[in-house]
Amino acid sequence: TPADTRPLAPRVVNVIGDNYDSFYDGVDVISSLTKSKVFVCIDDENFYIPSDLPDNVEIVRFDGPHPAGLAGTHIHFLSPASREKSVWQIGYQDVIAAGKLFRTGEIYTKRVISIAGEGVREPSLIRTDIGADIFDILKSKLVNDNEYRVISGSPIYGKTCDEPVNFLGKFDYQVSVIPEGGDRELFGWLMPGKNKFSVKNAFTGSLFKKKFSIDTSVGGSKRAIVPIGSYEKVMPLDIIPTYLLRYLEIGDIEMAEKLGCMELLEEDLSLCTFVCPGKIDHCRNLRDVLTTIEKET
Repeated sequence: TPADTRPLAPRVVNVIGDNYDSFYDGVDVISSLTKSKVFVCIDDENFYIPSDLPDNVEIVRFDGPHPAGLAGTHIHFLSPASREKSVWQIGYQDVIAAGKLFRTGEIYTKRVISIAGEGVREPSLIRTDIGADIFDILKSKLVNDNEYRVISGSPIYGKTCDEPVNFLGKFDYQVSVIPEGGDRELFGWLMPGKNKFSVKNAFTGSLFKKKFSIDTSVGGSKRAIVPIGSYEKVMPLDIIPTYLLRYLEIGDIEMAEKLGCMELLEEDLSLCTFVCPGKIDHCRNLRDVLTTIEKET
């Protein structure tokens, strides 16, 4: 999946750089392992495409905002998964590593990652190792250690880095540093909110075409799921998100499966969690249901 639309993610063509040969060597290796179709999903028109691809390899371009670059989006539209059908996905840097392994015989453990966010002095791309100590990587790069949260992964679906779990995730291509929230605001829901983001244009900040400072605050306590169209605004898949999320919340496995939960992974619901007026972690609910289905199968 040489596509990445996550917030603060690096541009894929810049990460691959001069490793196109290794990438397509990896594609050749993967295509030889199966007779099924292998989709290479890209999100950049400048991505290099050779003319001699294997017969079972197809290049597909997905364009648009996040989650256009997620593997779950690609799988949903190209080859949906189900209880009877498994679909595999592999990240583009792992494809490069596979290509280098079969070309040189050496295990490639490097990662090119982005370091970005409000808490970073100079956003940049760096080459490091899988599982590297993130705090070592960020030495002298942070604006203020105490006011920002360091995340391995994207701001909307990453893992907080804190001792002793402060390493780069196996599948993470970015380190995000965003403002630490948590401060309570008196009657915040009554204020105009000129500096607040809202997917439903509930604040005056929606009138201005500007970028917002997004911190870790959830903006309230957990409450009921309210069907006001927030999920539909960020869900490109052919599912009914409000009903699916309701059944995930109550743990109704049968209805959740009928509504398409078997096609999803947690990150596919990260935007729904981000815009949720009920402050519910739908990613965790999905994992709980999928784990239960696995145990019962």
